[in-house]
Amino acid sequence: MSAAIVLTLTGTGLAAARDLHGEASVVVGVDADPWRPGRHSRLVTQIRGLSASPLDANLLAPMQQWAAAQPSPPVVVPCCDAACEWVIDHKPEIEAFARVSPSYVEAEAGMLLDKLRFGQRCAELGIDVPLTVVPRDRADVTAFIAAAGLPCIVKPREGHLWRHRLRGQKLLIPQTEAELLALLDDVIGDPTAVVLQELIPGAESELVVGAVLTDVTGAPRHVLTARKLRQFPRDFGSGSLVQTQHLPEVRALSEQVVGLLGYRGVCGTEFKRDPRNGRLRLIEINPRPTLWFDLCRAAGTHLIRAHFQELATGRISPIRAQRDGVTWRYWARDLIALAQAHGGHPLQLLRELSSSPRADTLATMALRDPRTIAATLAHTAFQAVSHLRR
Repeated sequence: MSAAIVLTLTGTGLAAARDLHGEASVVVGVDADPWRPGRHSRLVTQIRGLSASPLDANLLAPMQQWAAAQPSPPVVVPCCDAACEWVIDHKPEIEAFARVSPSYVEAEAGMLLDKLRFGQRCAELGIDVPLTVVPRDRADVTAFIAAAGLPCIVKPREGHLWRHRLRGQKLLIPQTEAELLALLDDVIGDPTAVVLQELIPGAESELVVGAVLTDVTGAPRHVLTARKLRQFPRDFGSGSLVQTQHLPEVRALSEQVVGLLGYRGVCGTEFKRDPRNGRLRLIEINPRPTLWFDLCRAAGTHLIRAHFQELATGRISPIRAQRDGVTWRYWARDLIALAQAHGGHPLQLLRELSSSPRADTLATMALRDPRTIAATLAHTAFQAVSHLRR
């Protein structure tokens, strides 16, 4: 068996480690943040001189040195946007000692990471996405408002590079033209560093997702479909409560758009039904496992494992169909999302908690992996203090 090297050990990296446990000879984690839950998981092996390394050019040498001692080339699994970009930047060097998805090149995964290029490419291919522009001046802002209306979404072109400036938020939602202009001038500074995106109205329960696997030739292998029941932040965040559902339209659209964009490997799609026309519209595609991907393992559909097997051995093994009604929950974020929704009212919060479906898997905690519980609580507290300071 080959080893796996999981880059970043957030809930996403922990999901990958859980799915690869027992399939890879060893799952090695790489993350410079000592409080990430995956750093404390019994499923993840820490290698001195490698595992605590940051994602920069200096990581290549210890990774290559460790890989050279293995009986077969390990498989590299990036689990955040910064890790994807690192693999793209160093793919020729990595492929000298390890295996990685063929789509980690600028024209494929790199395009999906850049919100502007992604929107432009979708428009060229006739894929229905929200109107997305990069403003050059105030005239562009006025033209965008006339076409898309307000409120709108302001996203950094490369979100992971802007989290500190935006105080941890993925995006901002200005309600008026004056608010939008002030945001571009005072917070962002450089308007070409962000994209303006049309906001699709409707409840967060109208957000549906797909976990997609295509083989190295681009042929579709499997799509697991699910619905976001809640997310954090409430209106425009990452899923905090997600449940598998049989959604044929999501499966078909996911296969279609991933095929048109030519992506190969594991990725996550997200759509929202537009109440103005009843159509599912593509929100984004993440060129990697996403935060809720442990739902695939819990539902019996091991997409990360299947992709690892193909990269490691060249074999294409069968994938079982998903079990519907399986629920994934990110406990800490979901609790905050509920508190925000009910204004912190304890009775309403308890009522909502009691009516929520029972979680089959938790994003960053497991009783069989007890150190992840302590790490999650510590990391959540650290993030809360950091956001308050900023």
